[in-house]
Amino acid sequence: MLEKRKVITLIGIILFIMTPLLSAVLFCLKDGKMIWDVYFPLGGWSDEITYYKQIEGILAYGMPRGYFGYNQSRALYGTLGVWGLLPLLPYCLWGGIFGWNYVSPIYANIFFCMSALAIGYLLLRPTMKQVGVFSLFWFLNPFINRYLLSGVVEASVTAQLILVTVIGIGLLSDQKKKSKISDKVLWAISILLICYMALARPYYEVLFLIPFWKACKDRKRVWQILLPALALLTLGLFFLNSHFFCSTYFSNMISLSKMLERGLGGMVTYLFSGLIGIGRLIWYAIRYNDTVGWYYLFLMIELLAMAAVCIYRRVCHRAVPVMLLITLLSDVLILFSIIELYNLVVGARHILALIMANAFLLLMETRLPVNEVLSVLCLFAIIQIGSTDAPPYQQDEYVRYMEQLQEEFGKVVSVTEQVSYKNVVAMPIEDSSAVVPGEKVCTYYGLLFAMPAGVGISLDHEDFYDDLENVRAGYILVHPEGMIRKKLEEAGMVCIFENKEFALYENE
Repeated sequence: MLEKRKVITLIGIILFIMTPLLSAVLFCLKDGKMIWDVYFPLGGWSDEITYYKQIEGILAYGMPRGYFGYNQSRALYGTLGVWGLLPLLPYCLWGGIFGWNYVSPIYANIFFCMSALAIGYLLLRPTMKQVGVFSLFWFLNPFINRYLLSGVVEASVTAQLILVTVIGIGLLSDQKKKSKISDKVLWAISILLICYMALARPYYEVLFLIPFWKACKDRKRVWQILLPALALLTLGLFFLNSHFFCSTYFSNMISLSKMLERGLGGMVTYLFSGLIGIGRLIWYAIRYNDTVGWYYLFLMIELLAMAAVCIYRRVCHRAVPVMLLITLLSDVLILFSIIELYNLVVGARHILALIMANAFLLLMETRLPVNEVLSVLCLFAIIQIGSTDAPPYQQDEYVRYMEQLQEEFGKVVSVTEQVSYKNVVAMPIEDSSAVVPGEKVCTYYGLLFAMPAGVGISLDHEDFYDDLENVRAGYILVHPEGMIRKKLEEAGMVCIFENKEFALYENE
């Protein structure tokens, strides 16, 4: 009987660790597909192109030979795009070991998340009920599964934050720690991981509260001084990295100066309007099929649950779980920073990691049925959004078309050894028809996947081409019936390849 129970427990542990893989498989099976059927060139996410091509260029040349940016911006040093090298590193390691193709980011995402859950189990040894409820939430969550099956980095960030949360619970909740790894080792790992995450995305600076609290708890006075200094140093390095080694976004909206220009009163007003905007997005999610609001709804439920537990225990003169308090404070500060520094719609995906890490924490630190509630909401979300969040799948005819394009682009687009704008392929994200005045036309993002390894990618606004003095890219991919093509022709640029979908011009 005892042996049978051990076998069942072992199966439960394995299934828990394999949750990201099994969940991704089931997410594809509902469409009658498999993981390897996902095909990024048929997707509509421009970030997938820039991430994929940057990593491809790093693996092929050490660094891409052309610049990545928007409106043909570039970093002061290097060729990488808005977020720079740090978010790409895990995928570069994966690609260096296993090779790089359209399915590589998906397998990497799944591996990173499985590793985080495996470490989480080894450190904390949650009960079978806890792992079962967390797995249920993961299986039913269409948003985490969609990002697992994508070429963007959010899944790896989720894995990193789950790992930091697990280590935090192990360090600050004595009754939870069941591993033989010393606190010193866990503490050092948490510091290194938080430094890495904060260098990539500055709002993760608040996670320094975890090792700082541990230093205060253990009365390590030297580290109580060094950790805030390290946090400030990390923040400074982030801005230096952003200034020198990352290109700017369209409007450089990730900017501390914008927030400071508003002043204290302006920041409060902007924050209040942002919270109103979140409420509006949540209503749109419930009433319509808007995906963005679901992220904020889930996060708000988790924050309310954390606040309720902290207040209840305080009122009852019971100890408040330290990790719960830190996470509540951290999440609120991160949410405020997204409102002030970023953009509610674009920034929504950045809180996906918070949602998943919070779910794990709430299971470990409370008895509230929060994850069960979130699972029910996930079912409702699946019904609401239908197939709108389905990943793109291979279509034989389009795969052959992309293979043909790859061959044709390889003949006409040359990648030189010297880093320059000659190795950049630019594409306007929208254009106006030269045939039907007032009608908008655009070229499809996914065509850029067929460009040779090492090229830089620039995505440009239409008005950027009002003055062709701006155009520095060696190649411009435009709509064949657009006004921008007309401007390129008038400037004497030569079309080197054309079909019914696009025209490729060389800028000599």
